[in-house]
Amino acid sequence: MRYILKILTLGVLIFGFTSCGSSQKLVDQLPFDHGDIRIEPWSVLEPNTQKGVNIYLPVKDLNTEEAVLDSLYYKGMVAPLELTKKDNYGVYIARFMESRPSNIILHADSKKEFGNAPPQARVSAPYEISNQEALLKYTRNGEAYYFKLSNLIPATAIHYKELPPSLK
Repeated sequence: MRYILKILTLGVLIFGFTSCGSSQKLVDQLPFDHGDIRIEPWSVLEPNTQKGVNIYLPVKDLNTEEAVLDSLYYKGMVAPLELTKKDNYGVYIARFMESRPSNIILHADSKKEFGNAPPQARVSAPYEISNQEALLKYTRNGEAYYFKLSNLIPATAIHYKELPPSLK
């Protein structure tokens, strides 16, 4: 009797874990139209060097009751999407910071190293993407969907004197 109960419990657990994985789907087509996706590198040179990338996703005909854009994965990082309005369409922006200034204290006495921030861990995307692609996550009817964005068009790099508030 106990043996049957253990097998039944194990079966329910396995079914529970596999059904969670099926709620994420990689799709071949988006439920809305989008324009050219631009990737804009930026840097801040003073007082410390910082680098990053902004990815612009113009969207047309998006019914926010049908699909909600959530975040974007790019080169081992993830960023939330912010909506801005431009003329008669919306532009979603994902802001990635690739490097932060290093204020690391190295000392033989480990107590003097207290306060050093740990390095940021790389985020693994739910699906495999190349360095020239981004992965869009959006929700539709409560389920998460993913779409690979390729053909990212490079834009002119921007060099700031100091970090703008939108990137802090």
